[in-house]
Amino acid sequence: MRLLTTLLLLTSSIFAATPSWTPANFRGLTMGRSHREDAVRAFGNPDATTRTSDGEDLTYKARGDHKGDLTIRLDRSGVVVEIQEALPVAIPRTQIYKEYGNDALTAHLSWAKCAADALYRDPQGPLELTLYPGRGIALWPDRSGYDFAAIHYVARQPGLARKPACVSGR
Repeated sequence: MRLLTTLLLLTSSIFAATPSWTPANFRGLTMGRSHREDAVRAFGNPDATTRTSDGEDLTYKARGDHKGDLTIRLDRSGVVVEIQEALPVAIPRTQIYKEYGNDALTAHLSWAKCAADALYRDPQGPLELTLYPGRGIALWPDRSGYDFAAIHYVARQPGLARKPACVSGR
């Protein structure tokens, strides 16, 4: 009976669906719902502002949870879609697992240079992100690929779900 129960649990965990993505909440700002005014209310006036083709970036120096610079990305309508903390020193995986838990998932992605440098999900992709779907967090690796250089609090799972049509031959 114990063996049967163990096999049943193992089988169900192997075939379990990937958890759905929950938009991140960072210091009261919910990605995809909060607006520019909410960000300024939470963090004050930014140290720098940059207009982009997609909207606007607000930069706050050394204001992240790990003393990194924060970049709050807004879409054209002023909605917060991402907050990135660029870490001043790479954080080891062990420390991240202590902070966020061991329930992280790994996602592989590739760059589509032909599609405005869009990332797309690719099981063979060279870029490996660590994701916490229930928290809306994606961790960007450092140059070694093991420690983390940035934390992204996002509204949606990173990367296009499908390979762009302009990518061929893979």
